[in-house]
Amino acid sequence: MDAARRDTTMDANDWDTRYRLAREAQGGRPGRLWSAVPAQIVQDTVTPWAPGRALDLATGDGRNAIWLAARGWNVTAVDFSAEAIGQAAEHARESGVAVDWQVGDATTWAPSGETFDLVTVIYLHLQEDALRAVLSRAAEWLSPGGHLLVLGHDRTNIGTGAPGPADPGILYTPELLRSAVDPSRIVRCETIRRDLATDPEAPGDGAGYALDTLLIATA
Repeated sequence: MDAARRDTTMDANDWDTRYRLAREAQGGRPGRLWSAVPAQIVQDTVTPWAPGRALDLATGDGRNAIWLAARGWNVTAVDFSAEAIGQAAEHARESGVAVDWQVGDATTWAPSGETFDLVTVIYLHLQEDALRAVLSRAAEWLSPGGHLLVLGHDRTNIGTGAPGPADPGILYTPELLRSAVDPSRIVRCETIRRDLATDPEAPGDGAGYALDTLLIATA
């Protein structure tokens, strides 16, 4: 889920409630728990790539999937919150793009034989073994020449005072992400700094910065 504050105590029903409350706060219109556009590093990374088939795992309310679809990608987007998927579909209609929205858990969902030129996993925070399994499976779904793009809160983000999970057990490190995929396929894996004033994760993020972990790998 595009949900940096996800922890292992929250299930799909909890996230349905959270998204529903966001809707209610907007007078019944689809609310936003997250920014309406992808993180800047996602935009900068993907923009040079030729559009193809994309999978956005744990899509949340769909900001990455919608942005990709608007740039010519054929997008499948998956999240275990039916409420989030419903809101994502409404955001997509407002943006005039089509996305294949599916309700499914990133830890168990699998495509029906398709492969993808791009798989994105953005701010999905799970216990280490579960995250490794998700990323390892996602890498197997890449078409030749395809890319896996992963972004989440770095463990050192706890010390910045920025928003994000406080449980180090579900936060990222470059070492953790490197251990999930074939090292020979890694293009980039590092901790990066994000300016919250210009690149917020969620509405209401203010001045300051956050530390994220980025992984880019190829098929």
